[in-house]
Amino acid sequence: MKIEIFSDFTCPFCYIGKTKLANAIEKVELDEAPNMIFRKYEIHPEIEGSIDIPYKDYMLDMMGGNQRKLDEFLEELTAHAKEVGLDFNFDTMIGANTADAHRLGKWVASENLDQQYTDLLMKAHFTDGKDLSDRNFLYTVIEQIGLSKEIAKEVLEEDKFAYELEMDQYAAQQIGVESAPFFVFDNRFGIIGVEPEEVFTRTLKQVTGN
Repeated sequence: MKIEIFSDFTCPFCYIGKTKLANAIEKVELDEAPNMIFRKYEIHPEIEGSIDIPYKDYMLDMMGGNQRKLDEFLEELTAHAKEVGLDFNFDTMIGANTADAHRLGKWVASENLDQQYTDLLMKAHFTDGKDLSDRNFLYTVIEQIGLSKEIAKEVLEEDKFAYELEMDQYAAQQIGVESAPFFVFDNRFGIIGVEPEEVFTRTLKQVTGN
Protein backbone atom coordinates (compact mmCIF):
# COMPACT_ATOMS: atom_id res chain seq x y z
CA MET A 1 0.00 0.00 0.00
CA LYS A 2 1.21 3.47 -0.89
CA ILE A 3 0.24 6.39 1.33
CA GLU A 4 1.14 9.89 0.15
CA ILE A 5 1.07 12.63 2.76
CA PHE A 6 1.05 16.26 1.64
CA SER A 7 2.19 18.11 4.73
CA ASP A 8 4.49 20.65 6.32
CA PHE A 9 6.72 20.23 9.35
CA THR A 10 5.17 23.30 11.02
CA CYS A 11 1.54 22.37 10.33
CA PRO A 12 -0.20 21.39 13.59
CA PHE A 13 -2.98 19.52 11.82
CA CYS A 14 -0.38 17.56 9.86
CA TYR A 15 1.31 16.42 13.07
CA ILE A 16 -2.00 15.38 14.62
CA GLY A 17 -3.21 13.69 11.43
CA LYS A 18 0.05 11.83 10.91
CA THR A 19 -0.13 10.55 14.48
CA LYS A 20 -3.70 9.36 14.01
CA LEU A 21 -2.68 7.56 10.84
CA ALA A 22 0.20 5.86 12.67
CA ASN A 23 -2.18 4.74 15.42
CA ALA A 24 -4.63 3.39 12.85
CA ILE A 25 -1.88 1.45 11.06
CA GLU A 26 -0.97 -0.22 14.35
CA LYS A 27 -4.56 -1.36 14.85
CA VAL A 28 -5.18 -2.68 11.34
CA GLU A 29 -3.52 -5.98 10.49
CA LEU A 30 -1.60 -5.23 7.30
CA ASP A 31 0.34 -7.86 5.40
CA GLU A 32 3.26 -5.45 5.13
CA ALA A 33 4.14 -1.95 6.24
CA PRO A 34 2.76 0.73 3.91
CA ASN A 35 5.06 2.76 1.70
CA MET A 36 4.79 6.24 3.19
CA ILE A 37 5.68 9.11 0.87
CA PHE A 38 5.95 12.57 2.43
CA ARG A 39 5.24 15.32 -0.08
CA LYS A 40 6.08 18.98 0.38
CA TYR A 41 3.25 21.41 1.04
CA GLU A 42 4.49 24.63 2.64
CA ILE A 43 1.86 26.41 4.72
CA HIS A 44 3.91 29.59 5.25
CA PRO A 45 6.10 30.06 2.15
CA GLU A 46 5.85 33.81 2.69
CA ILE A 47 8.12 33.62 5.74
CA GLU A 48 11.76 34.34 4.98
CA GLY A 49 13.98 32.56 7.46
CA SER A 50 12.11 32.82 10.75
CA ILE A 51 9.82 35.50 12.11
CA ASP A 52 11.29 37.92 14.65
CA ILE A 53 8.16 38.20 16.80
CA PRO A 54 6.53 35.62 19.10
CA TYR A 55 4.62 33.02 17.11
CA LYS A 56 1.43 33.84 19.00
CA ASP A 57 1.69 37.46 17.84
CA TYR A 58 2.16 36.27 14.27
CA MET A 59 -0.94 34.10 14.52
CA LEU A 60 -2.87 36.93 16.14
CA ASP A 61 -2.09 39.11 13.14
CA MET A 62 -3.25 36.32 10.81
CA MET A 63 -6.55 36.21 12.71
CA GLY A 64 -7.13 39.90 12.30
CA GLY A 65 -6.18 40.80 15.86
CA ASN A 66 -9.01 38.79 17.42
CA GLN A 67 -7.41 37.65 20.69
CA ARG A 68 -10.44 35.71 21.88
CA LYS A 69 -10.63 33.78 18.65
CA LEU A 70 -6.91 32.97 18.84
CA ASP A 71 -7.10 31.84 22.47
CA GLU A 72 -10.02 29.52 21.72
CA PHE A 73 -8.26 28.14 18.65
CA LEU A 74 -5.01 27.42 20.50
CA GLU A 75 -6.82 25.89 23.47
CA GLU A 76 -8.80 23.57 21.21
CA LEU A 77 -5.72 22.68 19.15
CA THR A 78 -3.61 21.94 22.23
CA ALA A 79 -6.35 19.70 23.64
CA HIS A 80 -6.70 17.90 20.32
CA ALA A 81 -2.96 17.25 20.28
CA LYS A 82 -2.98 15.90 23.83
CA GLU A 83 -5.68 13.40 22.88
CA VAL A 84 -3.14 11.68 20.64
CA GLY A 85 -0.20 12.10 23.01
CA LEU A 86 1.37 15.24 21.54
CA ASP A 87 2.60 18.26 23.49
CA PHE A 88 2.17 21.63 21.75
CA ASN A 89 3.97 24.61 23.28
CA PHE A 90 2.85 27.75 21.47
CA ASP A 91 4.76 29.97 23.92
CA THR A 92 8.12 28.82 22.54
CA MET A 93 7.14 27.96 18.98
CA ILE A 94 9.03 29.73 16.17
CA GLY A 95 7.40 30.48 12.84
CA ALA A 96 9.88 29.48 10.14
CA ASN A 97 10.31 28.81 6.45
CA THR A 98 10.61 25.07 5.81
CA ALA A 99 12.01 25.01 2.27
CA ASP A 100 15.44 23.77 3.41
CA ALA A 101 13.87 21.16 5.66
CA HIS A 102 11.82 19.83 2.74
CA ARG A 103 14.84 19.73 0.43
CA LEU A 104 16.80 17.72 2.98
CA GLY A 105 13.71 15.57 3.44
CA LYS A 106 13.95 14.40 -0.16
CA TRP A 107 17.52 13.27 0.38
CA VAL A 108 16.57 11.63 3.68
CA ALA A 109 13.72 9.80 1.91
CA SER A 110 16.24 8.33 -0.54
CA GLU A 111 17.92 6.83 2.53
CA ASN A 112 14.58 5.51 3.89
CA LEU A 113 14.82 7.67 7.00
CA ASP A 114 12.06 10.18 6.22
CA GLN A 115 9.60 9.01 8.89
CA GLN A 116 12.20 9.37 11.63
CA TYR A 117 13.31 12.74 10.22
CA THR A 118 9.74 14.03 10.06
CA ASP A 119 8.98 12.95 13.62
CA LEU A 120 12.10 14.68 14.94
CA LEU A 121 11.42 17.94 13.11
CA MET A 122 7.78 18.11 14.15
CA LYS A 123 8.60 17.49 17.81
CA ALA A 124 11.41 20.04 17.58
CA HIS A 125 9.00 22.67 16.27
CA PHE A 126 5.88 22.02 18.32
CA THR A 127 7.39 20.93 21.64
CA ASP A 128 10.99 22.10 21.84
CA GLY A 129 10.77 25.54 20.23
CA LYS A 130 13.44 24.95 17.58
CA ASP A 131 13.88 27.09 14.46
CA LEU A 132 13.39 24.83 11.43
CA SER A 133 14.93 27.42 9.10
CA ASP A 134 18.23 27.21 11.00
CA ARG A 135 20.54 25.11 8.85
CA ASN A 136 22.82 24.29 11.77
CA PHE A 137 19.87 22.81 13.63
CA LEU A 138 18.84 20.83 10.56
CA TYR A 139 22.38 19.46 10.30
CA THR A 140 22.12 18.34 13.93
CA VAL A 141 18.97 16.38 13.11
CA ILE A 142 20.66 14.88 10.06
CA GLU A 143 23.51 13.62 12.22
CA GLN A 144 21.02 12.39 14.80
CA ILE A 145 19.52 9.99 12.25
CA GLY A 146 22.97 8.81 11.21
CA LEU A 147 23.54 10.77 7.99
CA SER A 148 26.39 13.04 6.92
CA LYS A 149 26.36 16.73 7.77
CA GLU A 150 28.71 17.40 4.85
CA ILE A 151 26.38 15.77 2.35
CA ALA A 152 23.48 17.71 3.87
CA LYS A 153 25.40 20.93 3.24
CA GLU A 154 25.90 19.93 -0.40
CA VAL A 155 22.19 19.19 -0.80
CA LEU A 156 21.26 22.70 0.35
CA GLU A 157 24.11 24.70 -1.15
CA GLU A 158 23.76 23.05 -4.56
CA ASP A 159 19.93 23.04 -4.56
CA LYS A 160 19.78 19.30 -5.08
CA PHE A 161 16.52 17.31 -5.36
CA ALA A 162 14.87 20.18 -7.24
CA TYR A 163 13.09 17.73 -9.55
CA GLU A 164 11.59 15.78 -6.64
CA LEU A 165 10.31 18.99 -5.06
CA GLU A 166 8.80 20.10 -8.37
CA MET A 167 7.06 16.72 -8.67
CA ASP A 168 5.48 17.25 -5.25
CA GLN A 169 4.07 20.56 -6.43
CA TYR A 170 2.88 19.00 -9.68
CA ALA A 171 1.22 16.11 -7.84
CA ALA A 172 -0.57 18.54 -5.52
CA GLN A 173 -1.89 20.50 -8.50
CA GLN A 174 -3.03 17.36 -10.30
CA ILE A 175 -4.93 16.05 -7.29
CA GLY A 176 -6.27 19.44 -6.28
CA VAL A 177 -4.54 19.76 -2.92
CA GLU A 178 -5.38 23.15 -1.44
CA SER A 179 -4.58 22.61 2.22
CA ALA A 180 -2.60 20.34 4.51
CA PRO A 181 -2.67 17.64 5.59
CA PHE A 182 -3.90 15.68 2.59
CA PHE A 183 -3.60 11.88 2.60
CA VAL A 184 -3.84 9.75 -0.54
CA PHE A 185 -4.15 5.96 -0.26
CA ASP A 186 -3.09 3.92 -3.30
CA ASN A 187 -4.25 6.73 -5.63
CA ARG A 188 -7.84 5.74 -4.78
CA PHE A 189 -8.91 7.17 -1.45
CA GLY A 190 -8.23 10.54 0.12
CA ILE A 191 -8.53 12.11 3.54
CA ILE A 192 -8.45 15.88 3.83
CA GLY A 193 -7.50 17.53 7.10
CA VAL A 194 -7.73 15.93 10.53
CA GLU A 195 -10.41 13.27 10.78
CA PRO A 196 -11.16 10.91 13.68
CA GLU A 197 -8.83 7.93 13.93
CA GLU A 198 -11.74 5.68 12.92
CA VAL A 199 -11.77 7.32 9.49
CA PHE A 200 -8.13 6.36 8.95
CA THR A 201 -8.83 2.83 10.18
CA ARG A 202 -11.82 2.46 7.88
CA THR A 203 -9.87 3.78 4.90
CA LEU A 204 -6.99 1.38 5.51
CA LYS A 205 -9.47 -1.51 5.60
CA GLN A 206 -11.09 -0.32 2.38
CA VAL A 207 -7.75 -0.22 0.61
CA THR A 208 -6.76 -3.69 1.80
CA GLY A 209 -10.22 -5.19 1.33
CA ASN A 210 -10.51 -6.18 5.00
